[in-house]
Amino acid sequence: MRPFAERLSSGDFVVTADLLPPRGPEPVVLDAAVVVGLRRHGIAVNVADMPSAALAQAALGPAVALLQAGVEPILQITGRDRNRLALQADLLAAHALGVRVVLCLTGDHTRFGDHPGAKPVFDLSSSELLAVVAGMNEGRTLAGGPLDRPTSFLAGAAVNPSQQPLEPQLHRALAKGRAGAGFYQTQPIFSAEDAVAFLQAVAAVGLSAPVLVGTFLLESAAMARFMNEKVPGVVVPASVVAGLERSADPAGYGRGLARDLVEWARGAHAAGAVGGMSATAASSAPPRPAGVHVMSLNRRAAVLEVLGG
Repeated sequence: MRPFAERLSSGDFVVTADLLPPRGPEPVVLDAAVVVGLRRHGIAVNVADMPSAALAQAALGPAVALLQAGVEPILQITGRDRNRLALQADLLAAHALGVRVVLCLTGDHTRFGDHPGAKPVFDLSSSELLAVVAGMNEGRTLAGGPLDRPTSFLAGAAVNPSQQPLEPQLHRALAKGRAGAGFYQTQPIFSAEDAVAFLQAVAAVGLSAPVLVGTFLLESAAMARFMNEKVPGVVVPASVVAGLERSADPAGYGRGLARDLVEWARGAHAAGAVGGMSATAASSAPPRPAGVHVMSLNRRAAVLEVLGG
């Protein structure tokens, strides 16, 4: 399987999934059939760094488990819990163990999590962390000293298409690009129309790095409402919540939404522009999606089903 960075730079349609590390001390064990599917589709897997500030294993352990299984990890690293010295140390250790792709995040505040009394660090923002990775790739530390040798990371960033107004989010995404973001993954989107609107906004501000359109496998209206109320940065449209409420098979309805978005993204990527536009509009079409990021709360077999087996 070619590395994620190579496939992204060559213009392949790329797919990423998610892995939420366990809350206990047991090692991550991946189902053999799922591993085969992940490798067949060339799926890289985001290993989360305590999303919503809820306690879990450090992301590096499961990332190494993925590497050992022949699946490429994308290591999430946040500025919430560690200062600049610890962040650089973790990056060096990750590189030594074989990790080559990182997703740089500021991190959800501890007040959202299961240890609300924990002291947040936030020494570095996501943009500052991206700049640290860029410097390490050039062989220097944040303090300006030399590394024994440069790292070779591809660093990505997150962007939230649901924020209103959207302009501040787009300007932050541009800042992340200037700091060194080589790709973006979006928070969940649930329709091609919303993806088109977001990519049009991206094009208007000149964001040039590849964008993976994110989506999420919803299972119920209750899950959608919980995400709206409790998960920072996620907005499930009222029409989607209503559809889940009406459906006799809410999980199937949720997978159908994700499948439709994946199929649209594949078609738009293959066409070289956002699908559904006339030839007249082609010259002003936004950049094609580079791929999709399918979030599932560890239901990776369902992700494979959405992708077609």
